[in-house]
Formats: sequence, C-alpha cells, structure tokens
Amino acid sequence: MSEPPKPERTTWTTLRAVLVALHVAAVVIGAFPAPVGGLSKASWSEPTVQAEFDTWHARLQGLGLSADRAEFEDGLFKLAGGWVRARNTVVKPFHPYYRYLGTEQSWRMFVAPHKHPSRLQIQVRDGESGEWDTIFEQDNPELDWRAHQLLQSRTRSCLFRYSWPGYRRNFRALGRWVARQVAEERDDVSHVRVQWLRRRTPGPAKMRAGELPPEKVVRPYVVNLSELSE
Repeated sequence: MSEPPKPERTTWTTLRAVLVALHVAAVVIGAFPAPVGGLSKASWSEPTVQAEFDTWHARLQGLGLSADRAEFEDGLFKLAGGWVRARNTVVKPFHPYYRYLGTEQSWRMFVAPHKHPSRLQIQVRDGESGEWDTIFEQDNPELDWRAHQLLQSRTRSCLFRYSWPGYRRNFRALGRWVARQVAEERDDVSHVRVQWLRRRTPGPAKMRAGELPPEKVVRPYVVNLSELSE
C-alpha cells in the first residue's frame, strides 16, 4: 500500500508556523507575573500584606530559613524589584503587538484574600466646630448619597485601589470631586471629609456570633469648600 503524498512546504506554511510561534511566545511572556502595582514600601506596610509575610516567614523558617523577619521582607523587595526590571526588558519588544491587538493586561490576579478591607465614608459639616454628618457609607443602604455613582461596578474597582497608600493622589482627587458635587447641591456645608473605615475580616464563628472587630478610621482627607472654589 503506497504512502500518501507528503504536503509540500510552502513559503506561507513556514511563515504561518513562525507567526504562530511568535504569538504563543508573546502570550506566555505577557503572562509572566508582575507585582507592579504593589511594588512599594507603602503598599507592603498594609496589614493584609504584612500578615502574608508573617505566614510565609514562619513556614520558611520551618524549612531552615535563617533570615529574621525584617531581612526576609527586604530580600523579597529586592527580589521583586529585580524580577520586574528583568520582565520589563523581556516584554518591551512585544508592547506594540499587545497594543495593536488590544491584549494588554490592565489588572493583576489576586494573590491572597484582603483580610483588612476598607469602606469609603463621606461626611460634611458647617463651620470649623460643627459636628460631622455622614452622608455616604459603603455597604450601608441608609447612607446612600450618590450611591448610583459610587457603587457602580467600574467605580467600585477604583475605590478598592484608592484605599491603598500608593493611590493617595487618586484618593484626594476623588475627595475633591466629592466636595464639588456637595457644593453644587448644598450651600450649608463648609467642609467635606472622605475617609476609610477598616476592620479585620472576622472568622466564620465570630461572624455567626456577631463578634465584629472594632472599626478604625484610616487616612481622612478634609476639603474646605471655600478653598476649593478659589
């Protein structure tokens, strides 16, 4: 029985194989982990991140790690910085390809649960000595000023980012936007305060028992409406 004829290798066949190989390489290289947004000492000081470092340090000590906790974190920071620089060098030639196809990765995968989540709170007052009145509080349906905007799916993604120290400038820009909206609606308000309420996520047993950890205020930002209008 005669063998079937082998397909002739054409220029297009070779070119197509090269293009497929380049595309696969671009996808694989673009998928290299990149802790870009979290590569800052301010972000690493967050309680959730510190808890992760504590856990991994304890695990690795059980396997013979000799570095203390501070040395461990400093070593990780240097390692992450070197990795990002090397990754940027490798990925850089593919950037035009990603932009042309629209396949740039604009967000990163979550590496751990956020055990110290923050909720946005907005307060207003009249005068320097007046009492603060809360008009919005995330996850509180009774305090829903501009909730249709602040709880919109795209906005909620921003709020998650802005609660981290590395987004302080963005958070203050949000505070000024909030102040402008309040100024348009009310003439009895002199100051607006935006801040975060933070609480450690309780375990299932404490949650069922209603034993919630205390909530604390983080990074309050006050806007004076008279200065805003100048």
